[in-house]
Amino acid sequence: MALPFSYHWRNLFVRKTTTLLTVLVIAAVVGVFTWMLGFAAALDGSLSQARDETKVLVLKRGATAETSSAIPVDDYNKLNQLTDIARDPTTNDPLISPEMMVQISRPRVRDRGKTWGNIALRGVTPMAFKVHRNVKYTGPEFPSGAQEVIVGMSAHKQFDGLNIGDTLDLGYGGNRSYTVVGYFSADGGPAESEVWGYLPSLMNAYNRTMYSAASLRLKDGADPRKVIEQIEGPAIQLTAQTEAQYWRSQSANINTYLRITKVLVVVMCLAAVFSIANTMFSMVAGRTQEIAMLRTIGFSRGHILTGFVLESVCLSLWGGVVGCAACVGWLQVVGSTKDMFGASTFTTLAFEIRLTPMTVVWALASVVVVGVVGAWIPAMRAARVAVVTALREP
Repeated sequence: MALPFSYHWRNLFVRKTTTLLTVLVIAAVVGVFTWMLGFAAALDGSLSQARDETKVLVLKRGATAETSSAIPVDDYNKLNQLTDIARDPTTNDPLISPEMMVQISRPRVRDRGKTWGNIALRGVTPMAFKVHRNVKYTGPEFPSGAQEVIVGMSAHKQFDGLNIGDTLDLGYGGNRSYTVVGYFSADGGPAESEVWGYLPSLMNAYNRTMYSAASLRLKDGADPRKVIEQIEGPAIQLTAQTEAQYWRSQSANINTYLRITKVLVVVMCLAAVFSIANTMFSMVAGRTQEIAMLRTIGFSRGHILTGFVLESVCLSLWGGVVGCAACVGWLQVVGSTKDMFGASTFTTLAFEIRLTPMTVVWALASVVVVGVVGAWIPAMRAARVAVVTALREP
């Protein structure tokens, strides 16, 4: 018969200071690890909505981002010669969206305007909603003449001054006042971090005569590589990428940040393993006679080994629960909506960190592994205690 669970639980409170310090170390590791999992999941969830292989983004040759691109109208018109572009079933117009992008700066909500971030202001036509199928506008009719804009839901949550009825000073020199008249969603994708307005109005406000980019949708079954070859060929001479390729390049710096964070978490996990091992060695050293007595009354080495590992797992889970609770509290205090800059532009990508049940499960499963690894060697030492020698110790 194995040792009762209550026996192991009571032993955790014998050395209260050591136990508390170990729990705090584990809680710190789990708190950071849980936040990182939530961060990675939120970011990946946002970017996963921008991996449409049937949508192609066209830029000026040599440009790496929409903000550094300028396509003359004559070059844009050459895109109409492409044969693999999908067409609007009602009008038979090719699904090509001319777009202009500039940056506007707005204060962040989470720190009450102490810091500011750059938001993409995109000029579009109604055709954009047919090309960008995941963008859904539920407000009144899309602005087509008045100085009005609509705001992505992520931008609305992250930045101040983007509520319906607010006024934005836009245009070259900020001399045009535009009113926010609605919100739009994009399944949490990058477009939700933007502000959209009517293309001719914004081009006039910013004295633009060229488009920043063009987005086009391909026919079902069309090979995007062939279309890109045509766009980059001598007849058109522009640069093109699928939406997925473009956002992979824009998120390169974000992936670097994630890799650095993972290294830090690994280091903290090693610290947690050593902390648990130190605690368990201390327990073994102070309980040699007790372990010998347990062996004398019939408990096997396997029971002793399992018991110490179980104590370590309980200790780890205790710290894990505290760490997850701390992560939830931290998100409540500092806010769950974050933003990061793209690799070749200072335009922000906003996303919301959510602590899902699966994230908590992953965090607690990881801390159980840490607990087992940290306790294994001390538990083996406890199981090998010489009974006679231990009973003779003063």
